[in-house]
Amino acid sequence: MEEAAATCVLVLEGIATAAVLYVIKSILTPDPPVHLGVYHRPGRWYGLKFALMYLLVKLQQGRKKQKREKDAPLVTGLPQSGYGVLSHDSPEEMDLPQELQDHEHALDSAYFNGFAPDGTAVVMRICRRHGRRAEIWFILHVPGVGVLQAPQHPDTAVFNTDGKTFSAAGLSFEPVEAMRTWKVQFNGIMRLTESPRTDVTKEEGRLVHVKFSFMWSAYTLPFNFDTDIHPRAIARAMAIEKWNKKFFQDLRSSHQTHYNQWGQLWGGLHIEGHEEQHVRLKGYRDHSFGVRDWGFMYRYIVHFAYLEDGTCLQVATVCFPTTMSDLRTGYVFTPNGKMEAVSAVDLVLSSIGEDGTMPHNYSFNFVAGGKKYHVQVEIYCQSTWYNGLQWESRVHERLANFTVNGLSGWGVCEFNYKNTTGCPLPPRESRPQQPLPDVTSSHRKLLTLPLSSPVCRSTELVGGKGSSLATLTALQSNCAMFKVPSGFCVTMAAMELQLKLHPTLKSKLEELAQVSCGGQVDALKGMCQSVGEMFTSVALVPEVREAIKAELDNLSTTSQFAVRSSAIGEDTEEMSAAGQMITDLGVRGLDQICDSVQKCWASLYGFPAVQYRRQHGQPVVSSMAVVVQEMVPAEVAGVLFTQHPVTAHPGKMVINANYGLGESVVSGESHPDTITLSRGVGGSCQVEGVDLGSKTQQVVPLDNGGTALQEVTSAQSEKCCLSNDTAVCLGHIAVQVEEAYGGPQDIEWAVSQDTVYLLQARPITTFGIETEWELMHEFDTPLSSEKEISTTSNIAEMMPGAVTPLTASTFSRAIEYGLQNIAASVGLKNCQPYFKKMGLCLGHMFINMHNVAEIYEQHVTIADKRVAEMSLVGRCLEEITMDDIIEYHGKSSLWKGVVHSFNFVKHLYTSKHKIHQLEQTLTTYSICRHDNATAMYQEINERLPEYYQAWADHMRYGARSAAWSTVLMMVLSQGAREWTMQLFSDMAHLYVNCEQVTSADVPDALEKLAVKLIEEGHRDRLIAMSPQEAMAWLLGADSGPSGQLFQKFLDLHGHRCLREVELREMSWRAAPTKVVSTIQTMLRNNQIASVKEPFNFDEAVKKIKSPITFSGRYILKWTLPYARQGVVEREQSKSAAVKMSDHFKQAYWYLASLMVAEGRLPEEDLLFFLTHQEIGTLLRSRSAVLVAKALRRRRILPKQMSLKFPEICRGHPEPIEAGALSVSGSDLMLKGMPVSHGTVTAPARVVTRLEDAGTIQAGEILIVQSTDIGWSPYFPLLSGLVTELGGLISHGAVVAREYGLPCVVSVKNATAMFQTGDLVLLNGTEGSVRKLNANN
Repeated sequence: MEEAAATCVLVLEGIATAAVLYVIKSILTPDPPVHLGVYHRPGRWYGLKFALMYLLVKLQQGRKKQKREKDAPLVTGLPQSGYGVLSHDSPEEMDLPQELQDHEHALDSAYFNGFAPDGTAVVMRICRRHGRRAEIWFILHVPGVGVLQAPQHPDTAVFNTDGKTFSAAGLSFEPVEAMRTWKVQFNGIMRLTESPRTDVTKEEGRLVHVKFSFMWSAYTLPFNFDTDIHPRAIARAMAIEKWNKKFFQDLRSSHQTHYNQWGQLWGGLHIEGHEEQHVRLKGYRDHSFGVRDWGFMYRYIVHFAYLEDGTCLQVATVCFPTTMSDLRTGYVFTPNGKMEAVSAVDLVLSSIGEDGTMPHNYSFNFVAGGKKYHVQVEIYCQSTWYNGLQWESRVHERLANFTVNGLSGWGVCEFNYKNTTGCPLPPRESRPQQPLPDVTSSHRKLLTLPLSSPVCRSTELVGGKGSSLATLTALQSNCAMFKVPSGFCVTMAAMELQLKLHPTLKSKLEELAQVSCGGQVDALKGMCQSVGEMFTSVALVPEVREAIKAELDNLSTTSQFAVRSSAIGEDTEEMSAAGQMITDLGVRGLDQICDSVQKCWASLYGFPAVQYRRQHGQPVVSSMAVVVQEMVPAEVAGVLFTQHPVTAHPGKMVINANYGLGESVVSGESHPDTITLSRGVGGSCQVEGVDLGSKTQQVVPLDNGGTALQEVTSAQSEKCCLSNDTAVCLGHIAVQVEEAYGGPQDIEWAVSQDTVYLLQARPITTFGIETEWELMHEFDTPLSSEKEISTTSNIAEMMPGAVTPLTASTFSRAIEYGLQNIAASVGLKNCQPYFKKMGLCLGHMFINMHNVAEIYEQHVTIADKRVAEMSLVGRCLEEITMDDIIEYHGKSSLWKGVVHSFNFVKHLYTSKHKIHQLEQTLTTYSICRHDNATAMYQEINERLPEYYQAWADHMRYGARSAAWSTVLMMVLSQGAREWTMQLFSDMAHLYVNCEQVTSADVPDALEKLAVKLIEEGHRDRLIAMSPQEAMAWLLGADSGPSGQLFQKFLDLHGHRCLREVELREMSWRAAPTKVVSTIQTMLRNNQIASVKEPFNFDEAVKKIKSPITFSGRYILKWTLPYARQGVVEREQSKSAAVKMSDHFKQAYWYLASLMVAEGRLPEEDLLFFLTHQEIGTLLRSRSAVLVAKALRRRRILPKQMSLKFPEICRGHPEPIEAGALSVSGSDLMLKGMPVSHGTVTAPARVVTRLEDAGTIQAGEILIVQSTDIGWSPYFPLLSGLVTELGGLISHGAVVAREYGLPCVVSVKNATAMFQTGDLVLLNGTEGSVRKLNANN
């Protein structure tokens, strides 16, 4: 004891001595000089400061990690906090454009890049600044085309942006779903240099139109530099600095939130003069906000690279002279999504490019996750950009090829220098934008407002058209090139007062709203006509008339007027409502103006306007203001599009013009002249072409009021009605208007006595609409590596065909969560809110076998690669090897493998308890019904985790069943690595007639019902009925015991149906006619209940051809009951999950009915063509764009449904081309997996569309891609079954064995190679399907 105490004293003395010596040495040792006057080096207190900072950062990150894991949601989003100093309460707020801080150098920056192995690369950045200003970086490299960049480069400043979104110079970034998906679009001019040199200047190349629409989807978590940076990197960077009060003040004042995330860009790319191409690019996005002064930076070099195996990395060395003069940081994401922060980098800024000469080939090393990486960089293209109004910074964006530890990669390296040469451009700023007025309660009571009033710019008071005219009126004060005719608006308050003082009119509108929800067109037309007549027949209230008179008295003229509608939603970015409401021209005097105001109000409820609002999910009962303006006696008038209305070319402006009033152009009554203007980058315009119209008629005002059509003389029609000078003048005006509004405009104009008048400006609403290709691929999920293997097996059995967007956003995520939950329970990784194990392509679902392989034997000692493959594919995959899996996921140590194995066994053991809990929950489960759509949506949203968990529990139980099947296979194979088709055939004998299999209970129950109907003499009566009549009879009191049997069937199995996990598909309980038609078919064929032989172990073993040892037989007899019970329980767990799904299915249909009743959707079915998140957005915003998109999505679903994919896909799945597989000749035989024994010869029934299932006739062999529970009613009619997908315990195999039907699964391309009517020999013992003819 004394010796131990003495030893401790000696140790403490040694530590104290070392500490004293360290302090003395530190005091005596001078700090090294600052290298090159910029870069600090480790000083005398470096070790102590490093240890202190390392400990502090480590503790802080530990606290944030605990909070993030604690607050991590189930699957619907990212952790709610822990994103850094300026983080928000939710990822939604975090990812949105941020409110700029009150600082001259405040910024909000979004950056995207992307690369492909063929050399295609893109870099895009929009940085929002104060004053409607932005900085833009933009370069695009396309092999075979050249290098394209923003035409203003090397300058990066862009002015006259909208100031609110990530949009500038035709480029826009829009968040779709926080931390998951963004929409990246461009429509603009770029400068093309056809040879990819290492430096491209502004003076080179030619200007071309470029347009693309990309989706960006994440496949990694974000790396946040506030919370995820390696503590060693941050500690080193801070420890080398000189610590004082100013140092820490600068550190705090210059902070910005900054996070990166990797994903995939894909979409269509159109470059003028070249064919459109579709690209898929791997890359990353960055979001930074806070304060950034470019002059504060001295230098940095940052590298982003994507490697061929799916690894993503970022390595940076940064110099902020006053805070961190040598920060070296970064991260690596492995292909499976694991993140490792960079702890050390040997890239020293002062030794590479310090004099401004940047190498084109260089290398460096870094360490991440304890692994050393050697990086070689080869530059092949470069662009130089200057940031800041005074060009305070010079950035060299350098596209590069990378080699990292021998792996090829693609990416970008960015060299930044502090620039001291200044900006050669004159001072610039954005045009002043008219601020939105503050509307008070007194303003809302005003019945009229002059266009010159600032309050008149409020759409809330005067609608879209009135607000736009008020904005143009304010704009004319800063521009002498045009005028806006004087006038005023009759506000929406005036219409509300009219309704208030005429209660019968108001009640008529309520009746109209009810009729509109019914969807009966004729009834709606009649009601609209009735409402319109009532609007024009009742007297205008005196208060409104007097207010109009007062405004007329204030005008300087008593000439003719134009009276036009200005409704809510009219002439907006989401809706145009063009031509649906009236415009009265040539109106004279108070009486005519008052009549015209009432006509405008009435037109709000004309059938075209009402139907337009209804079809776009807008309130049918709406409000309207009316614009009253002096009418310009136009000599020439028309419209001008600031971008080409068809091609969206921003360098082409199109003018349509005719003599007289513009009504002839707007209404299409005459073929106008078309003048095309070319528009320079700086706003200059010139006439490019003139296309003369016939111009046979013009609209002219009449002296006594009104207008008339007048013939145009041949001399006039043969020349352009607009001079080149006037056309160019219009172009210059249009540029100013577009800059003021911040987007492309459709402008109505008129010319009178050499003066240009602007009559209206509205956003062009036809741009940005998704193409069919974009909609088809809208929900495609990204892959981190093109080596990844995906399969349609199993998932295509659960969900054959394409899914609707609602199902994609719920069921797909439930399956993803279930698969991730298995890995998380083993202890490998927490659940991530991204598709890693599930995939979507063209609306079809896939399972990613590379990511599922996470729980194979490389991490879980007792696991077997073949277990998951048996469960998911039904066979062992040769397409993916253990070497592939280890390369992708790495390998755990033996100790970790044992721990993971223990967790896995525990996971399988508890799965039965989980299912029992779920079944118990479902006995009383219900989703509360609310009387309004918003509350109902919130109810569903809050309950969704229960839906996810139900599917996770089923998948956990499925893994248990597969494990027992694997044990059986190992016994039969005597431990052999290769599992032959003979082994599968032998296994089929052991799985015959499993009792109480839910899938087999369905046809059993229907057979018994058919027998009962025959016994009671109802056969002929029921066959003669329509399915609807038969359903009504079976559910009625007259049906007696047969009806009771039918009701019992619905009680037990009513939650099932074809494509049962598709939320749009109504279950049998909700739509019993789906089952009734099958019952009628069975009755027509006098279907008699089949008799099943009980299972006998000894008889089954006798049929097995594989040799079995004595001990193997004993093990087989012990394990077989568990395996057979596993098949039963797997089906039961799926039934429970489907039952939970049916509760949500009914809830969504109920929500749809509420949304139709509230006028938010034109029809219930459209709900399923919105994602779950979009439904919430629609309820909050009533977005007409979302409703229109749902309609377009529904139109393309049949095309998605018709697509067919290979069973196994490498990289992004590609559908099999129509006609690629032709029907062979007379001697055709295909092989598959035998899963139910027997031989049968019968006609084939090939069914490729679910709606054709009703054509199945008794005695046929069904050939289909796959089956689910919805096919069960047809099994009593069959003599055999062939499926393209499936395995030993797939639905078709299980039910076929119960019915003793020969069945072969996994027969590739069977539906393409056979045709209905072919005579087929099906051998379920050998696993063959053969076409017969007269000769064979």
